[in-house]
Amino acid sequence: MSKQMLVMELSCPQCKATLTEGAKVHLDGKVKETDQDGEITLSAVFGDYSVETDLDIKEGMIVELRCPNCDWSIMLPITCKLCGAPMASLNIKQNGYIEFCSRRGCKGHALGGIGDIDDMMSLMNRMFETPYD
Repeated sequence: MSKQMLVMELSCPQCKATLTEGAKVHLDGKVKETDQDGEITLSAVFGDYSVETDLDIKEGMIVELRCPNCDWSIMLPITCKLCGAPMASLNIKQNGYIEFCSRRGCKGHALGGIGDIDDMMSLMNRMFETPYD
């Protein structure tokens, strides 16, 4: 039995540029604590929290994330329910969005927004192309 992976096709909420390439999401980030600025690559596989970057981002540090195409901040004025850090958001091609925590190591995220289970299940059904929406 194989495990089906959900690779999300994500885009910038401002310029609508596709940020997913293969199974990776390309963003720019700034670590205020150390005044570092550079590229950050996140996994586009739902549930995979891997990060690739040349920046020195220690566990617990917060990164301000931006679109690499238009330089628009993808940060939200809401905080993570798990750790209190600012949340970021990207659009999902299948008509939805994902919010995720900007703190290194936190697994706070929500499909469709702030955790409404009906919105999340509807979005998952659209992404997996099931007839249950």
